[in-house]
Amino acid sequence: MIYINNFMVYRNILVIRTDRIGDVILTLPVIDVLKRHFPESRIDFLVNKRVSELISDYPNINKVHSIEKERLKDIMRICQEGKYDLAVVVRPLFSIALAVYLSGIRHRLGTGYRWYSFLFNLRHYQHRKDSIKHELEYNVDLLRELGILVNEYPAPKIWVSEDALNAVWKRVGDRRFIVVHPTTLGSALAWRWENFQELIRLLKADEDFDYNIIVTGKEGEYSLKELAALISLAAMFVSNSTGPIHIAAAVGTFAVGIYSPRKTESPVRWAPYTDKKKIFVPETDEKSTGTAGEHSSVMDSIKPVEVYRFIKSHLSKK
Repeated sequence: MIYINNFMVYRNILVIRTDRIGDVILTLPVIDVLKRHFPESRIDFLVNKRVSELISDYPNINKVHSIEKERLKDIMRICQEGKYDLAVVVRPLFSIALAVYLSGIRHRLGTGYRWYSFLFNLRHYQHRKDSIKHELEYNVDLLRELGILVNEYPAPKIWVSEDALNAVWKRVGDRRFIVVHPTTLGSALAWRWENFQELIRLLKADEDFDYNIIVTGKEGEYSLKELAALISLAAMFVSNSTGPIHIAAAVGTFAVGIYSPRKTESPVRWAPYTDKKKIFVPETDEKSTGTAGEHSSVMDSIKPVEVYRFIKSHLSKK
């Protein structure tokens, strides 16, 4: 760590976000902003093992560390081996906060609103539960505590490898297609599988709809890199609020999202960060029944025929 014109420069930086696909994708702009301000610095990223493959060759990341669980000893080992002078903890967990503290990282940036926030010496005070802006913007705004302000938030991007593209081409052929992804890991209220089935039926029954429909979501069907390649080749991606919709945004594919009306699950915070999207949200209040991941009846107010009509209209313009 050195000073240039009274501005602190961190030489070895560790960014930590150990939850799901979408969360990690929406943290990539933190890496990009840090690299823009500290171009000579080494910036590493600690993520969950199941996500690491997707960002393994991200250009602004020097090294991707991966763990399966947030065990104190594993995080401490990574922190100590990297000799970091700054840790940016995007996902606040006690085990992570304690690990970066005990490992001796001098500057530790995290939220100021947890009981264990005393373990951070750079504290950011902003409640995400209010969901007044996008998760990506909340993530980047952490860097204000380093004196870094942005005029425009960078959108996340994922580069798809030629190997992954070639592997996908062999499976799907040359005909145009859209991807429909009904599955979700339970982060928000979801559209029922029956609604997706009806949407697919409507599309297939339309003689003017000249696209194959590829349904994804089966475990082990594609690697994450292959899934990103598949989505990048698609004319459109359709899903609930789930990680792969953020992959669609990051590879430049038009995304159609079915989103919960609840404030903490709403598209204000969790929509794909792109202009190339259409979001459907039930017209109702937040007192809908069901828990995150369930197919609440409130979501049935979004009719498959509405989504079908939009898809047909949008693709007819291509």
